Amino acid sequence: MKLPAWLAAAGHPWVCVFHIVFKLAAMLFYLFGRYLLNHYVMTFIFTILCSAFDFWTVKNISGRILVGMRWWNDIHEDGSSHWYFESLADESAVDAKDRSIFWGTLYVWPIVWIVLGILNFLAFSWDWLLLIVMILTFASSNVVGYWKCSKDQKRQMSEWAKNQAVQAVVSSFMS
Repeated sequence: MKLPAWLAAAGHPWVCVFHIVFKLAAMLFYLFGRYLLNHYVMTFIFTILCSAFDFWTVKNISGRILVGMRWWNDIHEDGSSHWYFESLADESAVDAKDRSIFWGTLYVWPIVWIVLGILNFLAFSWDWLLLIVMILTFASSNVVGYWKCSKDQKRQMSEWAKNQAVQAVVSSFMS
């Protein structure tokens, strides 16, 4: 299978494909199931499955490979929540095309579902709102997780740079 030129130029084109394909599949199942077949249950099931596959793929595979980040959240026995973030120490190793595909689709995906939610709300079509809210929850979770991961990475890089500066100053005084 030949990939489009803009996608083939990415550092990890097949990871980019799977970063996008579950989103497109969810959208197609929703649009065809809702507007052509008008079959709520099957549309709901297949759209949620594709969205769950997308959530898992973005969270565990494409985020790690395309931008060098991964996040997860642990709930402890006492009910407290703790976020964990992993990121590459050297962000220059990340391909620019991979980065733009990852972040672009990550941010556009929930916006698409917000627009669909607004359209459903304006059309008084309440039965489809549950599906849209569930997909929006998956999409927003990844946005928040990676946003926090990116913020944590910037904090780590800032601390590393400060430590390097302090070490340089201390070593110059010791010499």
